[in-house]
Amino acid sequence: MKTYKIFALFTVIVVALAAGILIFSGCIIDNVDVNPTYAEPGIRGLITEINSGNGNVSILVEGNIEEDTRYDKALVKITGDTMIQKDEMSRLFEVKDLKIGGRVEVYFTGPVAESYPVQGLATIVRILTK
Repeated sequence: MKTYKIFALFTVIVVALAAGILIFSGCIIDNVDVNPTYAEPGIRGLITEINSGNGNVSILVEGNIEEDTRYDKALVKITGDTMIQKDEMSRLFEVKDLKIGGRVEVYFTGPVAESYPVQGLATIVRILTK
């Protein structure tokens, strides 16, 4: 009988912990867009800041929400895996080709933190000249 009570108490504790984890993780998921890769640009606008240090590069992009975009302001992390293109060219450009005041559109990959400005990892940064 004593073993049954210990097992029942253990089961209640495990279920309570699991429920707590699910509730807590639900709060976290509410603050993150879990769409892994976007087929449309997340933002199109002007680069207003470029930050680099310790091998990390990020740009702040500000624009208007358009029919095919989701955000008006985004802090965009750029890594070695980020493709930097110009218009529809397949030639790849480099971070040094990004300039404050330059017009870009950004395609995100992975989760995007729904803070303001939104924060995410770029899979493509396309420099717009047209």
